[in-house]
Amino acid sequence: MDAQLQNILMQQAIVIHQETEITNLLVGIDSPNRYSIHGADGNQIGHSVEVSGGVGGFLQRQLFQNSRACDVKLFGMNGMEIAELKKPFKFFFAEISANLAGQEIGRAKRTTAFNRNYSISVGGIDTFSITSSLFQWKNFKFEVFKNGVHVATIMKRYEGALKMIFTQADTFTIEFYDQSLTLEERYTLLATTYLIDYDCFEQN
Repeated sequence: MDAQLQNILMQQAIVIHQETEITNLLVGIDSPNRYSIHGADGNQIGHSVEVSGGVGGFLQRQLFQNSRACDVKLFGMNGMEIAELKKPFKFFFAEISANLAGQEIGRAKRTTAFNRNYSISVGGIDTFSITSSLFQWKNFKFEVFKNGVHVATIMKRYEGALKMIFTQADTFTIEFYDQSLTLEERYTLLATTYLIDYDCFEQN
């Protein structure tokens, strides 16, 4: 595992900020998502970009929106690619995999149609679960449990009514409470944060 990815994953909290989409803001065209990645101190420690290029990718974004298939590539501060997340096309029960060097490390997927429940496996073994209420406002929380113990929280920070109306730009934070979580577990939970953005807050 790349040292820059390890640095990101070992943060007590990782802040993922979706950058403002100017084309979406001005003319309603959905462009590929771009994110900056920060530590709890606010310093940037990486960035990520959605890859679903060409005419086919453009049409997928406009027609299928959050159901679309896409890859999200993570980069270190030196511009080198350090990881890749893969989201397959799904109308229902969205999922995403966390990959390194072409190998799947873990996978997160939604398990219910009406509640925001997710199951998360690492190395092919069911490891985490998330249950989140639909009835939340401003700060949306997704609490992560492992063997019945609350080990992390994924939270969407409210960005203000006008910003939410005119742009998809969101800020997510994943905070780790269990310091014994492995790098593979942390990486899969980081991927889950991206899945929650696409699944719950992307345009439908």
